[in-house]
Amino acid sequence: MTRHATFVAVPASVRPAPVSPSTASPFSLPRRGALALAAALACAAGLPAHAAVINFDAYGGLVGDSDAIVESGYQVGFFSNATGAQPGDFVGAFIDGSDPTSCLNGACPVNNGSTYYSVVNDSFIDIISDTAGKAFRIGGFDASFIGASAALNSYPAVAGLVRIQGFFAAGGSATETYQLAGPGANGFNFGHFNPSTAFGNLAFVEAVMFGFVCNSLGNCSAFSTDTAQFGVDNLSLLDVATVPEPSSALLLGLGLAGLLAFARRRA
Repeated sequence: MTRHATFVAVPASVRPAPVSPSTASPFSLPRRGALALAAALACAAGLPAHAAVINFDAYGGLVGDSDAIVESGYQVGFFSNATGAQPGDFVGAFIDGSDPTSCLNGACPVNNGSTYYSVVNDSFIDIISDTAGKAFRIGGFDASFIGASAALNSYPAVAGLVRIQGFFAAGGSATETYQLAGPGANGFNFGHFNPSTAFGNLAFVEAVMFGFVCNSLGNCSAFSTDTAQFGVDNLSLLDVATVPEPSSALLLGLGLAGLLAFARRRA
């Protein structure tokens, strides 16, 4: 059932600080969720993870600044990065990919018949676990550039970029950037993107996704033209298992040591 949702409200006071258009430098932002110490201790490598997929299929309609949804155990917030932005300012829409009129005069992807989210007006997506402080890894996602003009011959071979910036519980962040291809003969197409091994092994407590628009010279800019637009779908997030608290880990270690000593005595 399509839901024109009553979104989870996210206070404007926690909106990330605007990013300089000239440098598209990474965000430095306060976290929307409370950060647990256990998340700071969570190391992605070697820990079991459960995959959650956010596909937006339960939603429809327009989206305003500070709106948010909860899907598959994650809060997904939608924000403007414009100075002076107000809650409710238009930042995107849930698009029915099977409806060719969804994009009006623009150029939407043509190879996705399901519902996806369109990031417009140089806005961004903010992702946290619905469990406060729980860490996660980026598993992969589908994305396509969304053109502001229906003239397909006006776009370069690399029409835009998507950047993911993940935030660590202990402070600091890491980024990875993905190229969005220009249109084919029939229009833009969704492609699937997997993180690099190094980036995919990082455990974050929050992540943002935002776009760049590129010109024929290969120069790309963010947060400066309102045309760094993209569609995103099937966002895969891997829950990172919380490592045991130090006291529990110590007890576990002592227990294993005792078993080994017992085994040696029996031998």
